[in-house]
Amino acid sequence: MSARQGIVRGTAGAATALAVLLAAGLSGCANGGTARGSSPAPVSSASASLTGPSAGPTAGAASAGGPPSSTSASASSADTAGTDSAARPSAEPTAAAWKTYTDSAHRISFEVPQDWTVQQLADGPSAGAKNIAVKDADGGQVATLATGMTGLGGACGGLPLRPYTVLASVPVNIPSGADDAQAVPPRFVYRLLQGSTKFYASYGITDHSAGADGQACLIYNTVSGPGLGNYMFGDVLQFSSTGSPGIDTFDTIAEAEKHMLSSRFQNVRRMITSLKIMA
Repeated sequence: MSARQGIVRGTAGAATALAVLLAAGLSGCANGGTARGSSPAPVSSASASLTGPSAGPTAGAASAGGPPSSTSASASSADTAGTDSAARPSAEPTAAAWKTYTDSAHRISFEVPQDWTVQQLADGPSAGAKNIAVKDADGGQVATLATGMTGLGGACGGLPLRPYTVLASVPVNIPSGADDAQAVPPRFVYRLLQGSTKFYASYGITDHSAGADGQACLIYNTVSGPGLGNYMFGDVLQFSSTGSPGIDTFDTIAEAEKHMLSSRFQNVRRMITSLKIMA
């Protein structure tokens, strides 16, 4: 089976999953006070800007971790274990031309492939909150960037704890106010959660470990930053050990590792790690 076979990714993708989660107010594993906002609705954004194109260096493949284990040394070490390696000969290249997106308030910017589109959605419930969708050349949802999220927290409920693996972990220079026991420096992560029959993988930014002792029930892709409130930039806000719409699904860890060498993953990695937050 190819690395992409069976991947769960609709054109609604992350924005739909985010909207359902934000509107429903579901409780999840506590993760350092990360938060949830309300469901966004599309609006036009004439004042946001895209500049480009620009050529950029080919991003190297992120290093791959081993199989899920319930005996990880600690949550924090698990979530910082993956590192950004030098370019591998087997990794596919990133897009040849890139542009820079800047939001209407000139506080958020990131690089994006020239043929991808960025749409600013309706503002979130808190003052200055943003909801931004990124789509690829075919119109498929790639990532959602949301700020000012509120109301997230709780317990696992009936969700089972499962081993998780950090396949990639790349430091990102973005603000974070996390200072609790499970806090880690802000980073781009690609984390794989073992389900009963499948492996579920999701990418995004985080400043917290996914769970204690290498196990988790829900994993959040959020950073608790000052100024912007709690914010995310990834495929989904959260995913669970039973799967979630809009994330990658694999039969084996080897499939996930192969997917990390694809141009799509390399483009996503470069886009998210280029995120800049202006004061």
